[in-house]
Amino acid sequence: MKRRIVFALISVLICVGAAVWLVPYTPMPDTAEIVDVLVLHVHAGDTAEDITEQADTDAIRELLPQIRALRLPSYHRAISADCYQIQVVYGGKTVCFSLGEPSYAYEVTESMSPWVHKLSGGEKLLALLDEQ
Repeated sequence: MKRRIVFALISVLICVGAAVWLVPYTPMPDTAEIVDVLVLHVHAGDTAEDITEQADTDAIRELLPQIRALRLPSYHRAISADCYQIQVVYGGKTVCFSLGEPSYAYEVTESMSPWVHKLSGGEKLLALLDEQ
């Protein structure tokens, strides 16, 4: 009887842990902590144009909490051929959102790890950047 109870508890803990890791989360739930915003338009995967002055950074701050990210990172090597990169300082860390095909986010560090979190829900932000 005790074995069944222990097995049931372990099973529940494993299921809850898997759900926590597999359910998407919001990388930036609070707009008040977003300090700096830098917006780049990347052309053909190699040249970037700083469009921060033309972009509505207040609207970008409002739309960032709508973006969802997978908790488990995936391996990614190349920048999309044509995308927007939004770099923000949030909670003392620099986070980069690459919006294009595919969309992903990563923390900017000195080692620049190729592990990224795939994004969803960035369509409104991408449309806003395309308009500008």
